[in-house]
This record gives sequence, structure tokens and C-alpha cells, in this order.
Amino acid sequence: MRRCLCLIVLILVSGGFHAFAGDGLSKEGYLGNVGITLSAQGPGCDVTTSHGYSFGNGLWMGGGAGLSFSDYYGCVYLPVFTEVKYTFASEEKVLPFVGCKIGYMTDLDEMFSLIVPSIGVDVNRCSVFVSYNMISNLKTVHFGFAFSF
Repeated sequence: MRRCLCLIVLILVSGGFHAFAGDGLSKEGYLGNVGITLSAQGPGCDVTTSHGYSFGNGLWMGGGAGLSFSDYYGCVYLPVFTEVKYTFASEEKVLPFVGCKIGYMTDLDEMFSLIVPSIGVDVNRCSVFVSYNMISNLKTVHFGFAFSF
């Protein structure tokens, strides 16, 4: 499983900075992304996809879903969330942003609330970020990478 996750990260990193070279983050209209995060507190990762609307002024709003793997708890969780992201306008190629996901996560037996604030930078269509996952009483720091399309 770890080899599969490493392969996904390598594909996203190697192709992400070269494919779709334009700056689609500042344009108005549909914008989706695929992301992966790795837990800083132990074995675990999230693979998510979000889809929404970019207002062209740095504000993006949408919703998403994914899979969350946790070796520590031996479970696979299904997160479903709404998401808001604001990218600060600048003349630079590297743009800082803040974001937040709010929703629910389930392991098919129980449902947990989910709040995930994040900060990071956008480079063309790629994002690198740090998030603080608050899932009911469990709190973890994650490092992530996302590719927008």
C-alpha cells in the first residue's frame, strides 16, 4: 500500500509542474483538484478530490470527498466536506493561500465531524500546504500536495 501511495505522489509531483502550465487559479469558472496528505503524527494519509467554482478574485468554493487511510487505527474513513479557499493576489508566481474544509467522516460504523484549516502556497496549478485535521476529539497535522485542473 505504501508503494502505491508513493507512486501516486511521484506521478502528481513529476507531472504536476509541467502539464497545464497556465495560471487557471485566477480565472473565473469551474476548478477541481486532486490532493494527497500525509500525517505528521504517524502512519496515515488522505486522498481527496474537490470540485467547485473560482470567482476570479482569489476566492474558491466547492465540495469534495475522498478516502482516509490510518494504519494506527486500522481503518479506512470516507470524508465528505465543503471547502473554501482564498488565494492572496500577487504579481509573483508563488501565491500564498488559506483554506478550510468542513464536513463529516465515517468508517461506515460511526460518523465524526471534520474541520481542516490549512495554509500553503500555489505554484501554477499545484498547491503545497500544511493542514490541522480536527476530527471529533482527534487532532493531527498533515502535509499535503494538490493538483488543480
